[in-house]
Amino acid sequence: MAGIDYKPYDMDTPYLFPPSLADFLGPEDEVHIFREVTEELDIGYLDGDFTGMGQYPHHPRMLLRLLLWGMANRVVSTRRIEVMARRDVSFIYLAGGQRPSYRTLSRFRRRNAGEIKRLFQQTVLLCARLGMIGLGHIALDGTKLKAHTSKHGAMSYGRMKQEEERLSSEIDAIMEQAERLDREEGCAFGEDCNGYNLPEELKRREGRLERIRSLREDLECEKRKEQHLTAELPPMIDDREQRSFADRDARMMLMKRGEFDYGYNGQVCVDEAQGVILAGDLTNEAFDGGHLPAMVDEVRKVREEVGTADDEVTQVTADRGYFSVANIEQEGEGIELLIASGREGKEEPQREKAYSVERFDYVPEDDVWRCPGGRLLRRDQKRETLGPPLLRRYTCPDCEGCPLRRQCLRPGEQHRTLLVKRQQLIRAQMRARLKLPQKQAVYRKRKWVAEQNIGQIKEGLGFRGVTVRGRVYARAQWLLALAVHNLLKAMRFIAGVRRREALAARA
Repeated sequence: MAGIDYKPYDMDTPYLFPPSLADFLGPEDEVHIFREVTEELDIGYLDGDFTGMGQYPHHPRMLLRLLLWGMANRVVSTRRIEVMARRDVSFIYLAGGQRPSYRTLSRFRRRNAGEIKRLFQQTVLLCARLGMIGLGHIALDGTKLKAHTSKHGAMSYGRMKQEEERLSSEIDAIMEQAERLDREEGCAFGEDCNGYNLPEELKRREGRLERIRSLREDLECEKRKEQHLTAELPPMIDDREQRSFADRDARMMLMKRGEFDYGYNGQVCVDEAQGVILAGDLTNEAFDGGHLPAMVDEVRKVREEVGTADDEVTQVTADRGYFSVANIEQEGEGIELLIASGREGKEEPQREKAYSVERFDYVPEDDVWRCPGGRLLRRDQKRETLGPPLLRRYTCPDCEGCPLRRQCLRPGEQHRTLLVKRQQLIRAQMRARLKLPQKQAVYRKRKWVAEQNIGQIKEGLGFRGVTVRGRVYARAQWLLALAVHNLLKAMRFIAGVRRREALAARA
């Protein structure tokens, strides 16, 4: 070719092999520590999908490393990982020169979706062996993750019923027209002649009708289970209840920026010591409160695995979205809960004519209540109402001269009386606990302990939403992101220890 000095390869010149990939990466590259850390993981339960039928075998550890390293470098797509395993030195190094296709990586991730929980738990125990877990303060929080679907590809329950009726009538009209044409062409061409196939518009409408009908039946079945109804009884469903055609497990949720979209609710329990995530889960329930019992059980399991003594208390902090009597009763067995009933320093607006029990402060050590005016309500054991649901009766002996008398007393009352139920007493005890200075100091750490590490996952790893459909696979992807988060923490911890050892050796 003109302009190019082309020289053919000299076969007598020996071929010079390039240096090893480790030399390209350098001894200080963190991929070496990543390889050492992942070598400690037990992967005997992972399915490698090798049947011995002649295909090229890929080791499960190699496939797992590519998926983990890809997520650590903000690469979630298996197609992109396949490209990186051919171009990027670190990916080629971890793959050992092999080139798995994106189908192999995708099948490996889907087949082992149910085992990612065990992988995540191994990363927690790995961090515990390195001394990165303190189990003194754990922050619980949730975050909304965008589902791999669009709210424009969804339909409400009321619209489903309307569309079913419309499509059924259109299908009946098309079938009637087809039968009329069939009779006319039968007279013109003979009864044995097939002059046309099924109309395309009929096939399209039948397919759409089947999709809508299937989605409606799934929604009705789900609501029957929630309402504990038999198959014969129709469930109560709001006509505005929506479901997505692409991902039927995703639910409409309020996202961070104040807009509604289809998503999942990811939960994390973060240890304060090094930011290691001890427990995590992902569901399609938008409300955070129902997730606390399962998360506390996971923390207890970690305490058992680590061998924490029973007298060592682990404080678990959670915001007001988790505040309920059922959640407060989950504490015990080494777990102390600190759950806020509202935003710190801000009072809820008064909606009642008289102050409710929530406006009074309970003093557990004296078994008294302090009213908003600072006066004490003492327990009246002689006039207590026995039996459920009332538990105790408290009366203020002196309401005369109180500046808040008009807001506190009900019409016709001379002294304020509180009839306290068991649930109200439990909530009041939690509010009183959080007013102690030492408990407030612990709770104020919750925000930066939990939300900082959630931000590292969303911003650092670029994981702001799932890229798979279905709750099982979405949950596995979320747990995989949490496992990568813990591995990165362990890698940097090991690098820091080795750096300090090297500086000490030089000194």
